[in-house]
Amino acid sequence: MQTITINVKNAKDAEVIILLAKRLDCKFTTVKSKDSNKIDKNKELSKIFKSIAKRGTLAKAIPDPVKWQKEIRKDRPLAGR
Repeated sequence: MQTITINVKNAKDAEVIILLAKRLDCKFTTVKSKDSNKIDKNKELSKIFKSIAKRGTLAKAIPDPVKWQKEIRKDRPLAGR
C-alpha cells in the first residue's frame, strides 16, 4: 500500500480527485483547511442562485412591462406622461 498526500486549492479540482479516488476504489481521507467554510458558503450560495434562476425571469411573467406598469400605477400618473 502507498500513501499520497495532495494539497488542492481549488474545490472543484478536489472534487475531481475525490471522484477519481472513489472510481479507483481507493481509501482516502479529506482534511478541510480554514478556508473550507468559505467553500461551503459558496456552495450554499450557488444552490440558492440556481434555485432563483430556475424560477425564470420577470420577462416571462410580464411580457409587456409598459402595459403592466400602467395597470399597476392607475392610481397616479407615470412621470413624463
